[in-house]
Amino acid sequence: MPDRSSPLLLLVSSLLLLSSACGDSSGAEADTTTGSETGSETETETETGSADGNPSLPEFFDQDLFTVSPTVVDCELDNGSNTQCYQISFSNYQDSSGPFCPETIDDIGGVGVYDGPTNPGFQVLKDTLWNAMEADGYDIVDDEGNIAMNGMPGDSSCLNMATMDLTLTFLIPVDPELLDTPNEIEIVELYGVSLIDGMPLTGHPPSVVDGPPIPGAAGGNIPSLDPCGGHGDPAGYWHWHLTAENSQSVLDAFDITEVSCTDIPQKTEGLVGFAKDGYPIYSPLVDGTVPDDLDACNGKFGVTEDFPDGIYHYYAVHEEAPNLPTCIMGASALMTLSIE
Repeated sequence: MPDRSSPLLLLVSSLLLLSSACGDSSGAEADTTTGSETGSETETETETGSADGNPSLPEFFDQDLFTVSPTVVDCELDNGSNTQCYQISFSNYQDSSGPFCPETIDDIGGVGVYDGPTNPGFQVLKDTLWNAMEADGYDIVDDEGNIAMNGMPGDSSCLNMATMDLTLTFLIPVDPELLDTPNEIEIVELYGVSLIDGMPLTGHPPSVVDGPPIPGAAGGNIPSLDPCGGHGDPAGYWHWHLTAENSQSVLDAFDITEVSCTDIPQKTEGLVGFAKDGYPIYSPLVDGTVPDDLDACNGKFGVTEDFPDGIYHYYAVHEEAPNLPTCIMGASALMTLSIE
């Protein structure tokens, strides 16, 4: 098996975790940390239901996913509000069957997003991509047809990071608070939490041309995703760049037939997660069609099957990759995610 770790990439990941600040104007700090402090010392067990009559957020998850019982803790949001957040913890997902980076130019790998001038877009990691990258000046295939993997910054390679035995803890507002201006989700910024496994939903993967959004970054590396849209971070935790339950419809929309999502049950309608501001995220379709009257964050206020009293909610973007909305409408905790 190829080496799936790199000390320098671990350093890059740490810088990413420190630099993934929210994009609003509130001056919030990074929303991800590798420390063990989450919320305040004031904790209470979660209660069934919420003040508005809708169910509480932890009720929607498979209770067996939680490493400890969910609690409610004091927290500060990036709009300066002091409020309460659900504290929910999950074990790191390590069950993907891949594929990710292929070993040679003749093999079929997972999928990725290429933003170079030749044959850009969401596509399978196969010969047409490697030939395009070579044509654009990226030396990613050696003379024997082997694909370079997990290179140093400035090299050209396919990235395939190992996952580790970790616990991921989220702070999600109990009572979501709308912002005056939407918060744009930057590259690799945390977007929310997946309902299927409790793993992070994350903004677009790093650009191949520009590299990760850190000072002095260089391009040339393409992150590999499994066919369900996820992969390991250099820091060892799994995260999704697609809503995993909708990934097969994305593959179909891009005429990708070489691989398919077999690890995650598929659907095109229904709840798939929660954004870090506490509002729910739904599959792209309702009754077989894309909802109308969606705002810039691909959301709207209304009644859903899960929230009979009505709530603001998002929809995954239909037949796009990545398919997460690019902004959120609500405030989120200053340290939404901690990893231990």
